Amino acid sequence: MSSTVVVTAVAAAAYFLIMLAIGRASSRGTSTSKESYFVANRELRGFPLFAAVFGTNMTAFVMLGLAGQTYRIGLGTWGMLIGASVLTLPVHFYFGYRCWLVARRKKITSPVEFYRLRYDSNALGILAFVFMVAWTLPVVLTGIIGGGRVFNAVTDGAIPFWLGGLILVAVVAYYTVAGGMRATAWTNTVQTVLFLGFLLIAVIWVPAASGGPVELFNQLNVEAPELISRNWDMAGFGPALSWFILFSSGNFATPYIWIRMVSAQSGRSLRRMGTVYPIAVLATWGSAILLGMWGAVLAPGLNEEESDSIVFILSSQLFPTGLVAVGLVGLLAIVMSSMDAQTLTISNLFTVDVVQRYRKHLDERSVVRYARVFVLAMLAILYVISLQPLPAVFDLATFAFTGFMTYFPMMVGGVLWRRATKAGAVSSLVIGQVVALAGYFELYGHPFGLETPFWVAIVSWGVFIVVSLFTAPPSDDVVETFHGEWDRVWAQHPPAGRPLAPGSEPAPAAEAP
Repeated sequence: MSSTVVVTAVAAAAYFLIMLAIGRASSRGTSTSKESYFVANRELRGFPLFAAVFGTNMTAFVMLGLAGQTYRIGLGTWGMLIGASVLTLPVHFYFGYRCWLVARRKKITSPVEFYRLRYDSNALGILAFVFMVAWTLPVVLTGIIGGGRVFNAVTDGAIPFWLGGLILVAVVAYYTVAGGMRATAWTNTVQTVLFLGFLLIAVIWVPAASGGPVELFNQLNVEAPELISRNWDMAGFGPALSWFILFSSGNFATPYIWIRMVSAQSGRSLRRMGTVYPIAVLATWGSAILLGMWGAVLAPGLNEEESDSIVFILSSQLFPTGLVAVGLVGLLAIVMSSMDAQTLTISNLFTVDVVQRYRKHLDERSVVRYARVFVLAMLAILYVISLQPLPAVFDLATFAFTGFMTYFPMMVGGVLWRRATKAGAVSSLVIGQVVALAGYFELYGHPFGLETPFWVAIVSWGVFIVVSLFTAPPSDDVVETFHGEWDRVWAQHPPAGRPLAPGSEPAPAAEAP
């Protein structure tokens, strides 16, 4: 066994022990109440809140899927980076704050519960639950697949795919079951530092060890010019626009991001986190894209599955043994920082929106017990599925995010538009899902290169608006519960320089943002 394998194995073992210790420590601060287990009593703030949201969104898609896709298609992936950043501020400053405010007042812990109450529809709650679970499972799978592949690649096969995936699942299961949201937030804090640190080191080290960035781009211009040129005709613009739409809306419609937003201690914490988030996305996604492009000339000829591991192939070729170990730990960190959140989210949806809703006699201790058992069962099933032949990480992730896009009209319309109706929400969700699945199975064409995310956005938004306009508006009680609450806070805390609306009176009980 080579020294590289030994060092990376020791580094991975040390990292896993730290994660287990954090999980154990977090379990002491986690009570048996639903709010404590699922949203950490809404006490997240500062860097732990940022890490909880950012780390959750930085799935294996970034270090494996995004780098691998850039290796294959080149510069066009920059459109995805811009899309992942552009709506960050309004989502966290405005939509996220409004969701947080009502969720805090009404003790809501899941997005399904929020949509069911906002649109006053049990049918919508059931549909939202089913589709959310269905689309979250592929994202969890990308984590297991990514961890298994990289263990296998970095150790030259000494740790096979099945064993690497099993170790990953076991560690995530332990600390998620033990400490819930509190454990995942604190492990995400460590994990975010690790994977951000590794990517920044890698994006400096790789060109330094290969003649410099100018030399690498000159080689690209000679050997693979199609990767660094952009054809902005309609056929080239269509895919870029489609991916921009996907990553500007799909990310923030995911249930695991929504739950972390409502776990914030205050609206101010959300705004601070939203300010830093785009900068971190640029550093992370930008590094992965550059490494993928440089890999096309430093390790040419890789097939689709092999190219998903391009960052770690470069690590093995160019890094000293210690940095290879850091690379493995960085990948494990980025994989686990999303796996734990997504697993906890599905557990939340199942226990709150199914078990607690239909077994009303259960106390909160029993609800949390159900949640913990569900985490174990789900991870075991997904581990078995990960051992089967599956698509590339990029394809799995974009498939899931396209499905999540169908929730974006409901979220934005629900907090901005009093006239948004349950018929509009149900129709938009169902028809949007049909368009997403039909696109994945290539049941319709893509004129002008406009991919499935574009058509999902057009159809789901169009249906939501038209059906809402032609169906009965929500009841006064629903409007008062949600929009009335937001109006009272606005009346007490209007933006600087903006006068109150005529007749508005400050509400003494309103929560400061």
